Amino acid sequence: MGLPPGAILAASDNKNGQVGKREDTMTTGAEAASAVESQLILLIDDDVMITEGLAMALERDGRTIITCNDIESAQIIAERMKPSHVVADIHLSGPFGFEGLDFIAYVKRFSPETRIILISGNTTEALQLEGADRGAVAFLRKPFELRELDAMLNMMTSSPLSSAAHAAKLIRMPPLDEILESEHLNPYFQPIVALDDPRWKHVGYESLARFRSDSPLRNPEILFRYAARKQRLPDLEFACLRRSFASGAVLAKADAWLFINVHADVFAAGQQLCDAFAEASRTSALPLDRVVVEITEQGQLSEDPAVLKTIARLQMMGIRFAFDDLGVAYSHLPLIDKIHPSFLKVSQHFGTDFETNPMKSKIVNNLLSLSRDFRCHLILEGIESEATAGAAADLGINYGQGFFFGFPADVAEFMTT
Repeated sequence: MGLPPGAILAASDNKNGQVGKREDTMTTGAEAASAVESQLILLIDDDVMITEGLAMALERDGRTIITCNDIESAQIIAERMKPSHVVADIHLSGPFGFEGLDFIAYVKRFSPETRIILISGNTTEALQLEGADRGAVAFLRKPFELRELDAMLNMMTSSPLSSAAHAAKLIRMPPLDEILESEHLNPYFQPIVALDDPRWKHVGYESLARFRSDSPLRNPEILFRYAARKQRLPDLEFACLRRSFASGAVLAKADAWLFINVHADVFAAGQQLCDAFAEASRTSALPLDRVVVEITEQGQLSEDPAVLKTIARLQMMGIRFAFDDLGVAYSHLPLIDKIHPSFLKVSQHFGTDFETNPMKSKIVNNLLSLSRDFRCHLILEGIESEATAGAAADLGINYGQGFFFGFPADVAEFMTT
């Protein structure tokens, strides 16, 4: 006998069966919960109208509702926020994709107690039973009555929702295409100063990608992870590059460098990357000899001849290079004699209070010696006190960066500096 629409597939108490520079943090599932019953509900459907409509209809005090329109953003929420409930469409990429079913195991890996409700407009008894076997607790066939879903969510809560838990909150995870075109994808900047200047003159500004929203994607680490999972990291990098030039050109034109981070994997884009820099320079009127590309250590830079050729081509265009976050994750130092960077940046992990820590001090001194051997400028990151700035200057380190000189901020904050 087939299961009727709205069937409960398991008892409601079924318990079958997570940065470098200081960034915004995300609220975890444990933090979202309180002594008073609350719900953290994740809604997943490839149709934006459906997720937004459901979110507004289900809005209640005591509920935080997060909407996602692809599986990659939903995975990020499941990992980091551990929702109490998930309402997921079975099919997210057409009738032959079963991402909603596969997502059950993904959620259970991070949060075994999460209750999962599957929804679909085209399903079978076998599909419903498969969902139950994987750990879903209920099923709704589209179209369904919103009060039916609301009743299911309430039945799966041990006590009535209370406004004392928290006011209702809706969080939308925008799709990547929307982010790429959004005016909210707008960088912050942090100054780099000359340590031998008593006024700590700003000689450069590092552009730091930001998606200024109230979603978890405001954290750049999460934003870039999302793009990587979508296999569209170059698209995000190119969009950030354009915004860095557009906003930061006014700073770099004032006799300073504009430092732009580029993930190691993006150099495989070859001519497309070179064209992106050329176009950004043209539209912003910022000469490329005022630009420094920081190769981040969040990925291994390939020694493929095509990648090295791309870097050489960018250098011929006037762009300088820096090895960023030395000492963290992957190390690009073996490529120093092939790329000839103009700058080496010591990770803030080793820069902060290095003068009081023998291990950090030794590492900083070794990197300073290396920079002199290869005729690079050394930039010490993580300077948070005058004592650290003074110690770095006494060693002969050229440049410094850190909260002592300025927090990441909008370009307008530096216009009068």
